[in-house]
Amino acid sequence: MNYPEALDWLFGLEHMGVKLGLDNVKELLRRLGDPQDEFRSVHVAGTNGKGSVSAMLASILREQGYRTGLYTSPHMVDFGERIVADDRQISEPELARLAMEVKGQWEEMQRTTGQTPTFFEATTAIAFLHFADRGVEEAVIEVGMGGRLDATNLINPDCTVITNISLEHTQYLGDNLRSIAAEKAGIIKPGIPVVTAAEQAEVLDVIRHVALANGAPVQVVGIDVAYRSISSTLEGSLVELGDLSVLVRLPLLGEYQVVNAATAYGAAIELARKGIQVEEEAVINGLQKVRWAGRLEIKQKNPLIVLDASHTPEGARKVAIEVKRLFGRDLTLVIGVLKDKDLDGVIGPFATIAERAIATAPKTERACSAADVAQALNHYLKNAEIVEGVSNAIRRAIEMSRVEDMILITGSIYTIGEAKAWLESHERST
Repeated sequence: MNYPEALDWLFGLEHMGVKLGLDNVKELLRRLGDPQDEFRSVHVAGTNGKGSVSAMLASILREQGYRTGLYTSPHMVDFGERIVADDRQISEPELARLAMEVKGQWEEMQRTTGQTPTFFEATTAIAFLHFADRGVEEAVIEVGMGGRLDATNLINPDCTVITNISLEHTQYLGDNLRSIAAEKAGIIKPGIPVVTAAEQAEVLDVIRHVALANGAPVQVVGIDVAYRSISSTLEGSLVELGDLSVLVRLPLLGEYQVVNAATAYGAAIELARKGIQVEEEAVINGLQKVRWAGRLEIKQKNPLIVLDASHTPEGARKVAIEVKRLFGRDLTLVIGVLKDKDLDGVIGPFATIAERAIATAPKTERACSAADVAQALNHYLKNAEIVEGVSNAIRRAIEMSRVEDMILITGSIYTIGEAKAWLESHERST
């Protein structure tokens, strides 16, 4: 099996859809030698911010000198973004080799149990095998969806992290905050410390209840983990964190990243309490060096093009506030959203700050049609344009924007991935 064949096999599993549950992946990992037991880990769940927190914590651990793994989803441009060890994406030959190993075990399981893998279960197995093979000492594992029945929930972490929680994936996780919080709190393990940035009283009640039942101590960001935002500009944010002796400058834009940094810092404190060496210098340097693409990322300055992968109403609301505060320019919005998202909830915050908008759709069967996106936009703006194809939408946005305006591309990680790939290709060819 070569790399293209491996991707064809993996993406061919997407027709299985989402299948929450641990029995199949548990059996698969057993057949593969339980690679998840070969490395230590931190488990990160939540609605918004879990990718940023994961990237920050992995950066801290790398600065400390640990062989560090980072497993996130989905990817933007290249599949290897999902599986990173020692700050290097999994190589194409390695992915192909591990995909063949996983495929062989799945075929044997199908013969004996009749079960078929999902895309995320197979990808998770590949990630765990890669981390074991590379001798990863501490891996940061981001939950795919929910937590309790997510394929990643077979690790025995040193710390669990739950970022903020809002309504998402209601068809799978429940239609109210308490139900969703219960699913995400399902990653809490007996005696394992929990760090959370959740704010709502009902969500904190659920997390504390599950933690108490498991004898797991809880640290709440903003209460038990102190932080203070000093400034937040186009140069990043300056933040005071707990007992650190100096201020930390975050390179990621947006004041909400301060909370994410405090959450990663809280997790680092818990690791240190467990005897895992995490020095102050590693925390400071790790946060100052963190990279996380597609989050208020300035991709081009002339014209100004900003990418942001917001795809939940709460995330869109926070980002829209920051876009208006940080940039203060007339805005051309390019937006493509997936069918399983709250279309109006994602579009509303951005449309209310935009002067003009272009509706488009990324190349996936999961995408809302550009026409449906335009209809939602027209509740807020007059005459939103429909442009098929993300690259065509960007070209049109450049045509209709003045030099002093900005273009924001958002709505889905898939949209951002296509935009990023096209912009980088276009940049190389000019």
